[in-house]
Amino acid sequence: MIYDLEQFPFHLVCPACHGTLSTTEKQLQCTACKHSYPVDNGFPDLIIGDKFEDESDDVCLCYEEESNQYTASQFWLPLFRKYQQLVDRPLNILTVGCGTGVEVDILCSAGFNCVGIDNGNRTRVWPNRTHSNRFLLANGMKLPFNDGSFDVVFCGCVFPHVGVIGDSVYVSENYLTDRESLASEMARVTTSGGHIVVSSPNRHFPFDIFHGRQPGSYTPRFNRPGERFLLTARDYAEMFSHCGCSNLSAQPTLGYWGFVRSKKSLKGMIFSMPFRFIFWLTSLSSFAWLRTSLISPWLVLTTKKNP
Repeated sequence: MIYDLEQFPFHLVCPACHGTLSTTEKQLQCTACKHSYPVDNGFPDLIIGDKFEDESDDVCLCYEEESNQYTASQFWLPLFRKYQQLVDRPLNILTVGCGTGVEVDILCSAGFNCVGIDNGNRTRVWPNRTHSNRFLLANGMKLPFNDGSFDVVFCGCVFPHVGVIGDSVYVSENYLTDRESLASEMARVTTSGGHIVVSSPNRHFPFDIFHGRQPGSYTPRFNRPGERFLLTARDYAEMFSHCGCSNLSAQPTLGYWGFVRSKKSLKGMIFSMPFRFIFWLTSLSSFAWLRTSLISPWLVLTTKKNP
């Protein structure tokens, strides 16, 4: 069956050269550079570069869907509704590294015009999504969209997994260049005055409670001095300032994490209590200055593309 380019809510371009795409029986092809792209399980595969081989067993996917549902409803929706007040039409939103795609369903059902891209293995559950026509296989460093297509571009814990060796915590020689390419592409497809939102663990915090733990384990990974797997607020500020963005600001983190797995056991509840307290404390306006400090395990940062 020929893929219908018109079914996707935004105009797609060749991620290699930004040329016009045409459809053939089994693939998309750029009319300019002649690069061809297959259609995988009904979704265009516009990935330039390697696919990310992330963990995607059924248990992992079930937890991630539940966790993403909490974050989308308790954090992304309230934040984007504030942005919506500035625009007299539904916001155009891109989620980079959308994983299972739960947030796309939730945001679309709330009236936003949202699409998601990913280049990992969690995409196998996309056919289960209500708005399954809003997903693409693509690399964040080579986005298949025109300049200024979106009012908001956001990502969860994506930057730490860019420029790494496989699905590990060890960066490659090109890690900084790769991360700058991702920041540049996110800024490119954001409209002037639009918002970019990034989130990930804070490298200044001594422990990484989000990576490197076996399921069921509550022993955090130690952030070794000099390690560059995680990022700081300054890292993000420098990257996005080079892409024509400014006013980077640390946001409250309350509502981002639901600790859905930790709440299922007494041990998990006890372990998560100090982190839930920190998220509450740093979300208070009087303690906003702590949001990027060494006591904060998680960063949510917003920046605006300059007019």
